[in-house]
Amino acid sequence: MSLRFRASNIAIFLCTIAAFAAAQAGGIGPVVVSADNTISASTTVSSGSTTLRTSTESENNVSTSTSAKFVLGVGPVSNSVSAGGFAKFNIRIEQGPNADTSAVIYLVARGVPPRSVAIFTPDAGVADPEFNSTLTIVTSPNTPADNYEVTVVARVNGQEFSTQVALEITATTGATAIMTVSTAANLFMTVTTDQTQYQPNATVTVQGQVTDATGSAITNAAVSVQVDSPTGTQVLFENNIQTDSAGTFQAQVVLPASATLGTYTVFATASQVGYLSTAARATFVAGASTTPSVSISAVYAGDSSGNPVPTVAAGQTVWIWVVVRNNGATFQGVVWVQVHDPNGMPVQIGIHIETLTSGETIKDGLGFTLPNNAAHGVYRVDALVSDKMISQGGTFLAEAQTQFALMD
Repeated sequence: MSLRFRASNIAIFLCTIAAFAAAQAGGIGPVVVSADNTISASTTVSSGSTTLRTSTESENNVSTSTSAKFVLGVGPVSNSVSAGGFAKFNIRIEQGPNADTSAVIYLVARGVPPRSVAIFTPDAGVADPEFNSTLTIVTSPNTPADNYEVTVVARVNGQEFSTQVALEITATTGATAIMTVSTAANLFMTVTTDQTQYQPNATVTVQGQVTDATGSAITNAAVSVQVDSPTGTQVLFENNIQTDSAGTFQAQVVLPASATLGTYTVFATASQVGYLSTAARATFVAGASTTPSVSISAVYAGDSSGNPVPTVAAGQTVWIWVVVRNNGATFQGVVWVQVHDPNGMPVQIGIHIETLTSGETIKDGLGFTLPNNAAHGVYRVDALVSDKMISQGGTFLAEAQTQFALMD
């Protein structure tokens, strides 16, 4: 597998908000697709000469949880932050004996403090031989001062293992910029398959996760899954699926010996009382394909070197990194990025045209600078890949979503 690394300045961002909004009208939902490449997150975040508020606890102080096949470690085990700041916890998942190295690991938090958001960077991946992530809990100035117990949950192949960390939130002691942490009734959905390529007679496992705007799992959400063949024939439809305690879901379809070869498309929808419904899609290849089959294996906010940075400051350049894998035919694709401010308004849109060869993975970085008067709070990022410009009749093939926070 080849990996191309490319960074592009915001100057190449060519499309308009109106054009992107029109493209979105087709019902594309925000998605986070599982990561094939492990991304190690740094433990401190700096802007210029000012280090943003974070923990001073020792990273060696780690809480662990074990299963027969995986070990979950989170450190530090306790953290303290004033309301309006953020706390960070480093996560490491190591595979044990007989672990499935291709199994997707989904991360989610329980017990997130009120008016706060949990951001995992990244929120899904594989432990081959280990998987690293960072949990950043972003609080708002009106998050109640109290002691909280936050549960970090990892879900693998229907098995859940978890560990707890302590978070103390103290009252704000000084002037703090007004910061918005959205509590909108939006659902966020991931969907993927356990492999990207299959042969006839193989069993395809469709899996994903549903969370809310705070990053918490949505339990008992109603999920429907449809799989269409390369000719558009429906080969699976299930509408009685419910998410489990970690917000994850699963469905399976067996490809017959006479399965049509090519790119299959997975469509998934999720709904829950009190929330707006959402949708997601994924693709996989049976045999070989003469059409593209694209997945976004990671999307995250970072610095110009590709290091994940979940919290930034006004005036700082933010890079949105998108890792795209093509398992189908070579084509010229378009990588799209749209950034929404804490009030849900689009504030930045960009595109990058890329030639995606068969079997290739690329890592695209698109950078922009937040103005000094940018709204403080949690920003949502939507990343998409289409087979050509939408104005030229293109179709979106993959979508992904992430968040970052603009702090003092």
